[in-house]
Amino acid sequence: MGVKRRQPRRPVRRSAAGSTATATKAVLIAFERWYARHLVSVGDDHLPTDRTVALLSDLFDRSRGALHAPTAPVLEGLLAGIDDDPERAGELPDVIQTLEHYLDFAVETGSWSGTDDEIDESAELLEVAFELSTALLGFLVDSLDEVEDVPVDRARAALETLAPPLRTPEALLGRLRDVLGGVDSTEPGDVAVQRVIGLLCVAVDPGLLPERSEKRIQAMLDTAAGATVDQARMADVDTTRMLALLEGDGLIERVKTSGIDRFETPEDLRPALADAVVEIADELGLLDDDVINPHPAGTALQVKVAVVGTEPAEWRRLLLAAESDLGELHLAAQLSLDWPNEEPHEFTVAGEPDTVFTSFGRVTSDASAGAGVGVVADTDDAEDDRIDENDVQLGELLIDVGDEIEYRYGVEPRRLVIRLERIGEPDGGPLPRCVGATAGIDLVEADGLLASLRLR
Repeated sequence: MGVKRRQPRRPVRRSAAGSTATATKAVLIAFERWYARHLVSVGDDHLPTDRTVALLSDLFDRSRGALHAPTAPVLEGLLAGIDDDPERAGELPDVIQTLEHYLDFAVETGSWSGTDDEIDESAELLEVAFELSTALLGFLVDSLDEVEDVPVDRARAALETLAPPLRTPEALLGRLRDVLGGVDSTEPGDVAVQRVIGLLCVAVDPGLLPERSEKRIQAMLDTAAGATVDQARMADVDTTRMLALLEGDGLIERVKTSGIDRFETPEDLRPALADAVVEIADELGLLDDDVINPHPAGTALQVKVAVVGTEPAEWRRLLLAAESDLGELHLAAQLSLDWPNEEPHEFTVAGEPDTVFTSFGRVTSDASAGAGVGVVADTDDAEDDRIDENDVQLGELLIDVGDEIEYRYGVEPRRLVIRLERIGEPDGGPLPRCVGATAGIDLVEADGLLASLRLR
């Protein structure tokens, strides 16, 4: 969820009264109206207004009014309190979504005058927390990529300490298949399997979920999987049995640190077991290798393309197909702004500044191709950590209203912020289209600049 920054319409005065019940009640009333309007634009996949306001009211009480300034330390304290409460831990995803919306409200309306760094820190904390509370298993499995290899002789020696049937990586993988495959394919069985895979991830990389006990990690995995209380209870027998088998094999061992019980894998076995866990998770369909465009076919995304640092503001409002790729967005932005498309460009998204989407090519000035659009010639010098923009659909990155993409163009870059404003069906006719522009811009002419893209 993006955080929309806007200066307050009038100075925001803070005093001791800012933390009183009256001030909190005023904020809750204003938030309720804001959230109700927000629901109109995003549809029915959000919590209802009464539930969201009730959660926010409880969070204000828990913070003793500190939530008036939703800084990262305040949010972290609230989430930790909910997470440590067995009766409330299952509500964590709803709580995080409520806090995400409250942060948007506080910044947009100016009720909190946080700095850009404070706002970004709070938004990033909530983004990570939501991933941990709803997609924890995927996060843990993905983290196994960071497990460091050990020298071959040490890895071989570690495998040779195991029983003879387990002394090769292939045998290790087969053993995991047997243990995890011995569970009935029921919802409690699936919960047990996901628990064991998650606990194996933590055993292989003890730095994951520090200071969390085995039981607490299980509860977190259950919450992320959406398991009911009954499903979790029925999964206990299979969970205990599978962990006992793996412990008997020597793949995990119980350790106690600072009074916390956890499983760990012997250090030199960790790379081999990590590879096996990733393979099993992939076989079971638990890996999200490809980002999926959640928008139905035919969905149109309305985005505002705003040039950063211009006075007066310069922007275009574009309508694009959700399944169009970032390469088409690049061309639509260039054409609608009447830029020359002669310099390098790249896209990034909030929260992942190191992930760069760009063209794996060299931009030329051959205006004879593509109705004045520069052509891209193939080259082999693309960097490994960059992703081809033509392989990424727009709808994969712009999912909820408010989501943003940043675009940089040129060696001394001009920057665009591309913000999703509306999700809907096509208004008729081929896309992309320019449906809005800065005052003084001929909209018909701006839309006409995109005509070459509509012929594709």
